Amino acid sequence: MMNEAVTLRPLCVGDAAEMAVVLSHPDLYRYTGGQPPSEADLKRLYGIQTRGGPADRTEVWLNDIVTLGDDQQAVGFVQATLPADQRSAEISWVIGRPWQGLGYAGRAALHLTNRLRTRGVEQVIAHIHPDHEASSRIAKQLGMKPSEVVIDGGDTVDRAPRMK
Repeated sequence: MMNEAVTLRPLCVGDAAEMAVVLSHPDLYRYTGGQPPSEADLKRLYGIQTRGGPADRTEVWLNDIVTLGDDQQAVGFVQATLPADQRSAEISWVIGRPWQGLGYAGRAALHLTNRLRTRGVEQVIAHIHPDHEASSRIAKQLGMKPSEVVIDGGDTVDRAPRMK
């Protein structure tokens, strides 16, 4: 299973049903809060996210489904939010519970950061709860280091060195 190709494809509203299943395990929200979204919730959210950014164009949003193998089975998602100048990006990743621990999140996050590099992004950051060991390991694999910045009373901002 580990050798399956991990690919990213752009999010579409039609992904809501499949992703409602992928995101259905309550453990996924242990560090972020919230609860599993319904298909209707995801349709609304994806309708907004697929616009690519807010109407005022102050940001650019990249939202991709993480897929496996030839059948392109959805197993999670990656996201990046870039300010209008697109020189930095805040990234995140979520892999459904059945596919965790198999290296898919790290490979997907690496695909995303490589794509950001080709867009000219110079700085990548992620907001990671200090107790979330798996995400901390992924951030480290990406070359990120925890900063002293704490967001929302819990998440540490991890930063990658300037990208070349």
